[in-house]
Amino acid sequence: MKAPSLHLVQTFVAVVEHHSFARAASALGITPSSVSRFIKTLEQALGTTLLNRTTRAMSLTETGKRYYVECHQALLQLNQAAVRVRDEQTLPSGPLVVSAPVAFGHTHIVPHLRGFLAVCPQVQLDLRLTDDYADLVTEGIMLAFRIGRMKDSSLIAHKMLDNRRILVAAPSYLEEHGTPSAPEDLHQHDCIVSSASHDGVLWRLFFKVEELKVEEPNAEERTLAPKGSVKVDNADAARRLCIDGQGIAFHSAVTMAAAITAGDLVQILPQWTGRETGVYCVRPNRHMGPAAKAFLDFLAARWQCK
Repeated sequence: MKAPSLHLVQTFVAVVEHHSFARAASALGITPSSVSRFIKTLEQALGTTLLNRTTRAMSLTETGKRYYVECHQALLQLNQAAVRVRDEQTLPSGPLVVSAPVAFGHTHIVPHLRGFLAVCPQVQLDLRLTDDYADLVTEGIMLAFRIGRMKDSSLIAHKMLDNRRILVAAPSYLEEHGTPSAPEDLHQHDCIVSSASHDGVLWRLFFKVEELKVEEPNAEERTLAPKGSVKVDNADAARRLCIDGQGIAFHSAVTMAAAITAGDLVQILPQWTGRETGVYCVRPNRHMGPAAKAFLDFLAARWQCK
């Protein structure tokens, strides 16, 4: 026997729960005559009587009682399934693959993961820390954090933080070797050279006037090739060596901020910095799913509180 159509079952349940054909019709947005016709069609399909009807009263048959209980439960499960599907479109859940530079990930993302997963327990986060520029499409990465000036590409980019390269050193290094008073003095110091990018091999310093809201387009510039006894290929290693007193580093302010706050590093020549850049979140698709949006909103709120 073919199962009755869903609208017939819904009509039957509505009649039982409203104790009236007319009230059921009003709740369903149809006419009382349609309700009567649907109940008759349902009974014919099942080959039995579900409702005893007189001009004054209506009651369930024994078969009708059993059928109502099972239909009510089935409709409840259908509604719950629909709610779950709708929630999946709005609630953060499922896999979320995120890429970030090593040092930035350690200082700005990892400390907040426990808090994020506590409020979004249905998200399965896959965090990949690397200083290489990953191919988001081929590697299935949904969000990637990148530091520096954004180049034209097909990726959707959103600026999350202001940033610029700054000169930093450990107090212990400065006590032993002295503090540079001008960019030219850096030639006399042990510099931690980064091979991760061109900016690490050749340091371009710009004179930053604190009172100006925007950077002067013709700001005074100094360019130097740093010399040192050690070269590294990522900012995390440079930060660690700098904290240990190995020398002076020229790296992103966001990467060095926590060490400066803790007193492990100090900024030197503060009016000489790299050009204003930023920390960007990039993604391959314009559409951003609930999990990705929740992750970015959570991090943005935590970073703003710092």
